[in-house]
Amino acid sequence: MALLPLKEYPFESKPMICAHRGDTSQGAAGNSISAIDAALATGAEMIEIDVQMTSDNILICHHDATLSNEDEKPIWQRTYSDLLAQTNSDALPTFEEVLRHAARKVYLNIEMKDYSGFHPSRFVHPLVDLVRRYGMHEYSLYSSFRFDFVQALPWDSLSVIIRPTSDIIAYFNERSISPVMTPKPVEEMLPSEIMHLAHATSFACMLSEIDSRAFADIKMHNIFLSIYTATSTEDFSNAIDKGAKAVVTDIPRELIAFRNSNYSS
Repeated sequence: MALLPLKEYPFESKPMICAHRGDTSQGAAGNSISAIDAALATGAEMIEIDVQMTSDNILICHHDATLSNEDEKPIWQRTYSDLLAQTNSDALPTFEEVLRHAARKVYLNIEMKDYSGFHPSRFVHPLVDLVRRYGMHEYSLYSSFRFDFVQALPWDSLSVIIRPTSDIIAYFNERSISPVMTPKPVEEMLPSEIMHLAHATSFACMLSEIDSRAFADIKMHNIFLSIYTATSTEDFSNAIDKGAKAVVTDIPRELIAFRNSNYSS
């Protein structure tokens, strides 16, 4: 069956399950082609991938700032060929390889994970251009902890601001040529206030971050909520009870079976 544009997905009757960095439950490395293939096999509707940029402007899929804990030089200061000398293209695919592999088969949650201090447009614009080239813009959700990255997205993007902490904001502000200023500590901001500052279309956070104030704000403003990272069926049920329409998980196969038995119409 053809993939509907993401905005047409029936979230109310069938909460979406997003495989976190692919499906790593059987040992595949996160963000690898093997993990992407494993996630496709689970039937998860969406796959979350982390994307950052090398020094030679190659968009690659990796979570941490460095390739390994032993490395001192961050990915944004290294070429892709240099990185491949330490690993292989399955474990460290280019974003284009992932797009080629998954296009029109699954929705993508593209977490913009760049750790450099460059202007956001240097990363965001080529990222979105590549997604458009593969016909995946209307099937993708662009996500980030970084306000400036979400703000830099084009107007027709579906975006999610992942609730940051003051420490996360300070980390990037120390490196950024365009530091982000919040009107008050981000921990005191409501989801609607965070979304407004980021110009985001949706909001994501951990289940533990939905207190009574946040829950009331989400309900009052009819906010599209995603919850991460569910590790049990109980987490999934609690997330839906809090108003989540999508859940990011490390156990997509288990939650797909549970969701299909209990929530889908």
